[in-house]
Amino acid sequence: MDVLESIRKRRFHRSFTSEPVDEELLARLVWAAGRAPMGGAELVRRILVVTDPDLMRTVRQVTPSFLANSPAVIVICTDLDRAEASMGVQGRDTLSLVDAGAAAENMALAAVALGLATCFVRCANDVALQVVLDMPKNVRPDILVAVGHPTPTPTPPMKNPPAVIYRNGFGKIWNPPTLPLPGARPAATAKTDVAELFVNILYLVASARDCIDEPLIYGPFRMIEGVSRMLEGARGDVFLSQMKAEIDAQKYSVMGDRVSFARWLDALLRDFAAEAKRRNVGPAVPAAAVDGRGR
Repeated sequence: MDVLESIRKRRFHRSFTSEPVDEELLARLVWAAGRAPMGGAELVRRILVVTDPDLMRTVRQVTPSFLANSPAVIVICTDLDRAEASMGVQGRDTLSLVDAGAAAENMALAAVALGLATCFVRCANDVALQVVLDMPKNVRPDILVAVGHPTPTPTPPMKNPPAVIYRNGFGKIWNPPTLPLPGARPAATAKTDVAELFVNILYLVASARDCIDEPLIYGPFRMIEGVSRMLEGARGDVFLSQMKAEIDAQKYSVMGDRVSFARWLDALLRDFAAEAKRRNVGPAVPAAAVDGRGR
């Protein structure tokens, strides 16, 4: 699974099935945590995997914020002595927590790809966890990552509020360009753009014919004028370029006669229908080789 797709699908779960987590899956999660960055490339991170049911029950009892019923938990810890020796007080108190968060997020994203569910828990009661999990006093439990299989019908995920983003200075709002979500249709290529343009124009031409009984200036003519404006961006397509020239040459002259206007729209629609058939059936033929009239 693409990492951007995992980011899009990642969510927290607090309701899990009772199915144990396979050893191989746990190993992959631990590997993902180990791939997270560490300040100074110094090995101060410690990872503790808990799967024993009695220990899991006790961990929940001493961690009031641990609301998930997961069958396993992975505790990300820091060796405080080693962190201070290698990175100073800032490394011990700040950088190590940044690194722990990176490890937890790596596991959360890997879990999505592995079909697992996770939830982060932070407990201020370090002393109790140290006792329950036989941790030395110089090892701090930073983040508990609940791990398990999600229930078939999880609760709806919470929607994150839009991020507040600044650029080149705090308070200078930046609205980044809107990008397609991972998993959505790929960004259209130039060829796809032309194909979609063709479909839209065909729709407008057909609609113009359907509303022929409306006053010409309000109905069909405005649609045809819209078609002409859309065709400004289709100069690389021979058929659409020909249609623009045809429309621009005739759109005003036919307005005085409803019957002539309808006849002209019928001819235009036949050209588009033939071109649609050519584009949608059989091997692709370069637009430069054949126009809508079969030439």
